[in-house]
Amino acid sequence: MPQLETVSQLTYFVWEVVFVRTVLPHEFFRLDFDQILEEGKRQEKIHTANRGEYALVQSMHGYFDDEVLPLILSNDWVFEAASKFASAYAMDCFNFLKLSGHVAYNTQKSLLNTNKRVIDFLVRAFHAGAAPSAGTVNLYKASDFLSLVEVNKLDSAMYSEAIALQEESRDHEIIQLQVTLRDITGIYETQLPRIMYVVRRAIKVSLSLTPKDSDNELTGISEHISWYTARVGSGHPLYPVLGELPRFYKVARNVGSHHKGLKWEPENNKIILDDDNNVIIVQLHEFQQKYRHIVDLCELGLRGILSAFCEREQGNASNSLVKEYGKIFPEDFPEGEPGVVRFYSV
Repeated sequence: MPQLETVSQLTYFVWEVVFVRTVLPHEFFRLDFDQILEEGKRQEKIHTANRGEYALVQSMHGYFDDEVLPLILSNDWVFEAASKFASAYAMDCFNFLKLSGHVAYNTQKSLLNTNKRVIDFLVRAFHAGAAPSAGTVNLYKASDFLSLVEVNKLDSAMYSEAIALQEESRDHEIIQLQVTLRDITGIYETQLPRIMYVVRRAIKVSLSLTPKDSDNELTGISEHISWYTARVGSGHPLYPVLGELPRFYKVARNVGSHHKGLKWEPENNKIILDDDNNVIIVQLHEFQQKYRHIVDLCELGLRGILSAFCEREQGNASNSLVKEYGKIFPEDFPEGEPGVVRFYSV
């Protein structure tokens, strides 16, 4: 992600490199919009169970790029929705991302640290002749590592280390699941309706539907999804998320605010979501995939809509959006391509 001109550390960085890319606000958001594609590729490389994720991300990216963004640039009614999104709803999305992102990022860092220690342990166990299949099996989660270890071949120190490491892994995993569930709740209730406020107008224009007063109102996501599924077919690029998974997200949303909470069965990698009226049982990797699907849709929508809005507005509102967006990320968040933002002259 490009740094802002207002970031003081950038002064020192500029003197150390020959070239630093300069981007305008709409290009700034466009870079992050396109970066979601790379995340889809990365997930497929992480685990074979994630195959097909890039195709979904690519399809949703193409939809925004080919249909929604051009309409924001060319159609006044859709631009009006994007303007309302930029002025009234974008900060809601930014604040949610900032709050949830810091928690998720720190939790993920902790989990990755534990995963590295598990890998180190397996390497040592392999060389000790106690984990012959280590390195040949993909694990769904770190705490499964003991299934690769012949514990009777471990000395007392490594055995104690293995038990402690498995307990620590399981502690991190349940926290990660709780964070994910909370994020699904917030995304479903807060971000998705705001993205759909703009997408709905784009769909209506594409289908030549008559505008109505209700199009000016921010409504709950259930109304948006009902409207969406009644007007598009299963071949629509957003349908795998909005058409096929609403029941999962609705139940997850309910469980996320329910006193029972989710139930986790680590021995068989099952997550049970029970909101009294509905029970959904999913495997761990399915739960994580469904989470990434709704995240990808909303992140593509947020960054794409703002990119097109800025390209057309090119004023104070666009400059302000970039500044606020730059406050979302933790200080030690990994950077992408280094660069600076050149604000629009107003």
